[in-house]
Amino acid sequence: MSAKFISVLALVLSLLPLSTNQAAGSLAGRIIWICRARARRITEINLRLCYPNLSENDRRKLAFESVLETGRQLTESAWVWHRPVQQSLDRIVEIRGEEHLTSASESSKGLIVVSPHIGNWELCTLLMSRTNTFTYLYRSPRNRVMDDLLIKWRAHLGGQPARLDTAGIREALRVLKNGDRLGILPDQEPDFQNGVYAPFFNVPALTMTLLPKLARRSKAHVLFFVVERLPNAHGWRLHILRANPRISSANLEEATAAVNTDVERCIEICPRQYLWNYKRFSTLKDGSRRYYK
Repeated sequence: MSAKFISVLALVLSLLPLSTNQAAGSLAGRIIWICRARARRITEINLRLCYPNLSENDRRKLAFESVLETGRQLTESAWVWHRPVQQSLDRIVEIRGEEHLTSASESSKGLIVVSPHIGNWELCTLLMSRTNTFTYLYRSPRNRVMDDLLIKWRAHLGGQPARLDTAGIREALRVLKNGDRLGILPDQEPDFQNGVYAPFFNVPALTMTLLPKLARRSKAHVLFFVVERLPNAHGWRLHILRANPRISSANLEEATAAVNTDVERCIEICPRQYLWNYKRFSTLKDGSRRYYK
């Protein structure tokens, strides 16, 4: 699809009331489910790996709900990227664990905001950039058209991107050493040489070492954020969780295991809103690729 078509589609979705916008996302999810598209297949495989003790019916139900939530996240992001920021902020109806953020903000240390792919993670940038400088580490998508559009849309939320390369990581350390805030997604599969295997739902998963290394070198506070989507377009609920102290361990196997355990804690808040259609277990220990079909 062309950049112009995607831009127009996102703008149209943003003009809809939030309830209608989310209904459109649900419809997109239903189409994905009925057509047995790739997103559905990947979701079902990941859930089979992560929840082997669930009955087939329960896994199927969770997979269906997850695909619908993925559709809502896509259309809802267009809404957040285009609407006046105060409209989005007004829809955050509850914050749980705010005392953790208050405590970290009163410190002179930097703060690492860790946001797994749950609910509407785009809102984390909006929340963090209201009162402080906020930089987020960013992996460019393969589609160059989407790369340019995402940078443009996310600028509306107030954050500053730092690409996941050598220069971006240096910038991330500078941000933290200055006592500012840095955002990072912890559940993307890294390059083989930049990760170690750690259990994720008891399945070996290639896990980024960057987050533990940043936490250890900067001695920054680490908090996990989950922006849960509430039913019937009633807005969002923010959950703030303190990270496991072992996340900054010099032992990378221990530190990455702590990262994945904390991501699991986040997923437990709303399992159906996790992005299960991401190929999280793609690279196997022998270097081969999991067959996700």
